[in-house]
Amino acid sequence: MVRYIEEIMQQAVVTVSPDTSVRELLRTLVANQISGVPVVSEAGEILGVVSTTDVIRLGAQEAEVAEGTISWEPLAVPDDGYDEDSAAPYFLLSEEWRFPAGGQNGAISENLFDGFSVDDIMTPAAFTVGPRETVSAVAKFLLQGRIHRALVVEEGRLRGIVTAFDLLKAFVED
Repeated sequence: MVRYIEEIMQQAVVTVSPDTSVRELLRTLVANQISGVPVVSEAGEILGVVSTTDVIRLGAQEAEVAEGTISWEPLAVPDDGYDEDSAAPYFLLSEEWRFPAGGQNGAISENLFDGFSVDDIMTPAAFTVGPRETVSAVAKFLLQGRIHRALVVEEGRLRGIVTAFDLLKAFVED
């Protein structure tokens, strides 16, 4: 049975405006248990998307992390056929890993998220699909684009949103 995006999309879409503070964005994401939202103008025009990745990027850019305070160490070395390049995925945090607090290097100012707006960190592009696209076609689209959500648009109007999690649920239900 072919399933269409309109069958699985979330119709109640949480949005933010470009002038929303990053702190307010975080409150919105947490309150709604979501990882990203469309950014829309007062007229309802889609301007882009903003996600937790954008917030993390902001925090990483603003943090001053002293060299050597973050490190990765191999979790285990395979006994057979060890290849240094193949060990890349087998890492864990070392005991040395930390972000010092109290205004030292690595600390992020408490006011950082108030000093930036969504417009400062958003991705000014939105990946869109139509409501009659198939679930499998949209899954391929998200994978190829390495993205986690697509806006469902019809006749220039935002109708919904579909996330990678929505697709997983659809695959389980089939």
